[in-house]
Amino acid sequence: MSLETTLTDITARLRQGRFPNEQAISQGIVLRVLQELDWDTWDTNIVWPEYQTGEGRADFGLCHPPSKPAIFIEVKQPGKAEDAVRQALEYAFHTGVPFVVLTDGKTWSFYLPAEQGSYEDRRVHKLDLFERPSVEAAAMLDRYLARTRVESGEALEISRKEYRSRNRKSQARAAIPEVWRELIEKGDELLVDLLASAVESKTGVRPDDDDVAEYLAGLGGRPIVEERVSRSPSARISSPPPPDRYPPLRSTGETTRSGRLVLRGKSQPYGNAKEAMVIVLRELAKADAGFLERCSQHPSAQGRKRRYIARTAEELYPDRPDLREHQEALPGGWLVATNLNNVLKKTIVRLASEVAGLEFGKDVIVDF
Repeated sequence: MSLETTLTDITARLRQGRFPNEQAISQGIVLRVLQELDWDTWDTNIVWPEYQTGEGRADFGLCHPPSKPAIFIEVKQPGKAEDAVRQALEYAFHTGVPFVVLTDGKTWSFYLPAEQGSYEDRRVHKLDLFERPSVEAAAMLDRYLARTRVESGEALEISRKEYRSRNRKSQARAAIPEVWRELIEKGDELLVDLLASAVESKTGVRPDDDDVAEYLAGLGGRPIVEERVSRSPSARISSPPPPDRYPPLRSTGETTRSGRLVLRGKSQPYGNAKEAMVIVLRELAKADAGFLERCSQHPSAQGRKRRYIARTAEELYPDRPDLREHQEALPGGWLVATNLNNVLKKTIVRLASEVAGLEFGKDVIVDF
């Protein structure tokens, strides 16, 4: 099996939430990837688990020569990889290891701990298996972690050259339109709150979050930098944007989302978007005891500070005790937040379909 094929399989399992903790990620992802990159995962002098440093234990040390680590790999549970940056780099810095990999299975960050600047400044690259085709992900992992490249010193030299490359900023700049599109399509909470707060400051009335989310979604993938470049200052002031490209914001009133939900060929009515979301989660959970656990680990089920599917109301609203009553019970003691804009609710329906191995728009159809 090739690395590309292995990554395709791993990514599919990640989307279904099949790796719930660090041990599962270590065995089911990291060791599989290392084996495809020609590391002898059975030789603990080469792939050294729990390598002891003066500061603690690195999850894996990739050694060359045997017993002398050239790379540290630190594994964290889903969504928590970035929490371990300081720890991982300190392990490497105090041990003299020149290269560090930090992963939660989905994301892989590559660091040069001896470089100058903040922890973020020392990151060479970040790979997200959900965002890159398997062929590109395989090429990147091969470039930094292939055993022959590590042993020859080529991998370290490549990483240092890339780190110093001025192209890194231009690559990040080029990605702005795509990232913007993804944020607004998912109804990102921060974007919605920023725009709603600004409207409230200007008019004295806060618009409904659903109206704001729908407005942002209506912008589509149109990059804001394109507007700035393609139109003159006078044109921007005097000519309003076409109405079909910029849906108007409504500041008052609630919208209903009644319609029909089709789940695995069975049609069910619903009164609003919240009901549709809860029906999907409850029905899919009935047939799979681990379904909601996997849903809770999905990247789209987590905001910047909270989870949308969790065991407790505190996890749903860690900073807002006044909102903790806005939740619905799900099978197995799980809860889902309901104080979400409708774009986010649809995102949760999509991720639930994905985790269940169903195709949204075909096996799961909802019209809100």
